[in-house]
Amino acid sequence: MKRHVLLPLVAAGLALLPVANTKAFQTAVGVGATPITALPFTITTSGNYYLPTNLTSALPGGAAITVAASQVVLDLNGRTLASSAGSAFTIGVYVFNQVDVTIQNGDIDGFGYAGVYLASNSTDNNAKNTVDNIRFNNNVIGVLSVSGQSNWVKNCIIDGGDIGIYFFADLGGSRASNNTLEAQKATEWPGVGIALVSAGAGTSGTYFENNLVSKGSGAIGQMLGAGDKYRFETFVGGALHVGGVDQLATSL
Repeated sequence: MKRHVLLPLVAAGLALLPVANTKAFQTAVGVGATPITALPFTITTSGNYYLPTNLTSALPGGAAITVAASQVVLDLNGRTLASSAGSAFTIGVYVFNQVDVTIQNGDIDGFGYAGVYLASNSTDNNAKNTVDNIRFNNNVIGVLSVSGQSNWVKNCIIDGGDIGIYFFADLGGSRASNNTLEAQKATEWPGVGIALVSAGAGTSGTYFENNLVSKGSGAIGQMLGAGDKYRFETFVGGALHVGGVDQLATSL
């Protein structure tokens, strides 16, 4: 094909690019996703939700977004969910007693309790939830999961705060992989200053793989229980590892 024939085709293709970009979110998450335009917001129906703009919560306590339904995708859509309330008891995204919830693709900044809090009640339905590709900045705890099972935190960057990822009393099978954690330091609460923590009665086997931990104010970068396992973890700047079982020494 001659060059003068190709040029109109290229020009036609370039003209379509803005249209394709406006559809990028719908292609990734699904046509008909619900926009979240004001805070606080509670999700009560299964489905796809997203942030069309950056949102900042001034609430002195509680959650900016509460997920009270299972089978939900919350896509931050490259936007930022933030708190302006300082050290107040605040939560970015609170998932209470649900399964199959995914939180992905954006920034969560400045929450005084946790950026993402996966919780359960006595029925222990905190299971199969995913936190993926989130940049956490100066949340006291980046991701907190209590009495969870088969939850997965992956591909996140967690900068600052007291604890990066915290599995408490996990029921088994939860996982943290391919995350970068830096500059965690002990604050007034919880006063730990450790990037990766698995602890609490009932811990029966969380798994940590291929995480990078850069030392904060304390010497310990990762603290695991006897039933937890890890491999391919990287510690720089003097960060140390305590506890758990090295999979490279036991499973290969």
